[in-house]
Amino acid sequence: MVSRADADRNATGGVIREEATTKPAEKQRQAGGLAVARPHGDLKLVIAGDVRMRLSVKFREYPKSRRNRPLTRYEARQERNVLPIVTRTAEGSREAVIENTQEGIYVFSVEPEEEAGAKATFTLKIFEMAARERTRKFGARTITGRTVLFKILMPDAILWDDESAFTGSLEDSISETKFNPATGLYWREFRD
Repeated sequence: MVSRADADRNATGGVIREEATTKPAEKQRQAGGLAVARPHGDLKLVIAGDVRMRLSVKFREYPKSRRNRPLTRYEARQERNVLPIVTRTAEGSREAVIENTQEGIYVFSVEPEEEAGAKATFTLKIFEMAARERTRKFGARTITGRTVLFKILMPDAILWDDESAFTGSLEDSISETKFNPATGLYWREFRD
C-alpha cells in the first residue's frame, strides 16, 4: 500500500508537497465572505494579469558540498518536475508556492495556453514571512512561447542573472559558467 507521503513524493519527483494547512498562512477574504488560506514558503511566484499560461518548475540537485566544481552536462540534465501549490487570488492573480526547497537549482518557465500569447507581471517572493525575506519584481512581460522566467540556486537564493553574486564568468560554445571564488560557487548552465 502506498502512503500519502510516498504518493506525493512520487508525483513531485522526490520533492514532498505539503498541504497548505500545515503552515500558518495569510488569510484573504474572497467574494461571498469566505476566508481562504494563502500558502507561503521558500519560493512564491505571483503572476498578475493574463493568467492563462502553463507554469512549469524543474529542479536539479546541486548540494552545497559540491558547488566548488560545476555540474557536468549529464548532471545538469538530471532534472525533475516539481509541482508547486497553485492558488488564485481575488485580485485576478495566481500564486505558485514551493513551501520547502532542497539544495539545488529551480528553473521556473511559463508558456501561454493560446497562440496569441499572454501578458502578465511576475513577482518572486523568496523566504516569504521569514527573517531573510526578499522580493524580486520581473515586471510586465509578453509571453509568446515557452519562456524561462528565472533560475535560482537554493537555499542561497542566488538568481542566475544576479551579476552581483558572481565575480566572473566563462563562456564556450556549449555552456556558460559563473563563479565567485570567495564563496566557492561555480554554476554552469548548458545551452540547449
